[in-house]
Amino acid sequence: MAFSITRRCFHNTARAFSGRRSAVNQWHGRGNEPGTVSFIGAPLASGQPIPGVEKAPQAMRDGGIANIIHSLGWDFHDVGDLDVTGAIAAGSAEMVQGVQKCEQLGFANKLVHDAVRGEAAKGNFVLTVGGDHSIGSATLTGMQAVYKDLSVVWVDAHGDCNTGATSPSGNYHGMSASHAMGWFGLGLPGFEWLQQDVTISDSRLAFIALRDIDENEKKLLRKSGVAAFTMYDVDRWGIGSVIDMALHRVNPHGNRPIHLSFDIDSCDPTIAPGTGTCSRGGLNFRESHYICETLAMTNNLCSMDIVEINPDLDTPVPGRMHGDSELITTPLQTVRLGLELVSSALGRSIL
Repeated sequence: MAFSITRRCFHNTARAFSGRRSAVNQWHGRGNEPGTVSFIGAPLASGQPIPGVEKAPQAMRDGGIANIIHSLGWDFHDVGDLDVTGAIAAGSAEMVQGVQKCEQLGFANKLVHDAVRGEAAKGNFVLTVGGDHSIGSATLTGMQAVYKDLSVVWVDAHGDCNTGATSPSGNYHGMSASHAMGWFGLGLPGFEWLQQDVTISDSRLAFIALRDIDENEKKLLRKSGVAAFTMYDVDRWGIGSVIDMALHRVNPHGNRPIHLSFDIDSCDPTIAPGTGTCSRGGLNFRESHYICETLAMTNNLCSMDIVEINPDLDTPVPGRMHGDSELITTPLQTVRLGLELVSSALGRSIL
């Protein structure tokens, strides 16, 4: 009963929107017509040890992202790839407070934060393609700087909620969510830009598809106000009820902008083999698309990250099927899935 009420509420709210968002802070819904998608390439790979993930932005371009976005009625603005290599070269690779390559990652993420913030202030839909999930702290805080009532749906096999004190590896891609919530490290070297005013309350963030969580990370999540839905919840309730519950927690009245951070490793390796962080038992093809489709239908989705696609680890598309978009030209299975998920988030529907 509660789930059907929630679904009716946010769909009724979505139909009621007719305005456009303002340049800063106040959200009035996405409007009835598509606007402009700002594509930001964030080829950052230093938050984890496996090379290749930095190639995903260009793989998405080569795979047809511009044509896909145009076909859905949106204008397409390619901001280009940010110079994260130059930013990294300017910083120290020293570990600081348990964070590997702290200053380098801070400098690189400042580029991402500033780019996201600038494009969001224009009223554009901000699509950031990583790179690894290190960019999550920068994209989330960049959007939060513009929309103070931001809510976040973070789709991931992993919690990314370690801190420098709890992380077994020190790899920052496993800390970006906790950093964005201000759980640790405000003012770390290189991260001086990440201050309390751009962090997001844990009550505004929902995780979906968790299944590979470190022990200390579990303790942090249990003590927090985060809405955490594991694959057990997906198995028990179904993805429809899970996304309804998640939205009810972070956006109960259907009037807040939503940022989607989608880690491709949330998907099962059978449909997304091209990632360095594979974990068995993930979302299937339709569950993954359902999340993106439902968020698009709220008319509140204002930005999206898609991360951890690694073309070097990817496999060829196993074969062409009826219904496959001819606009998607990549030969790689996981890159293709990424392009399809973006199209669902931007409004592509079955009917």
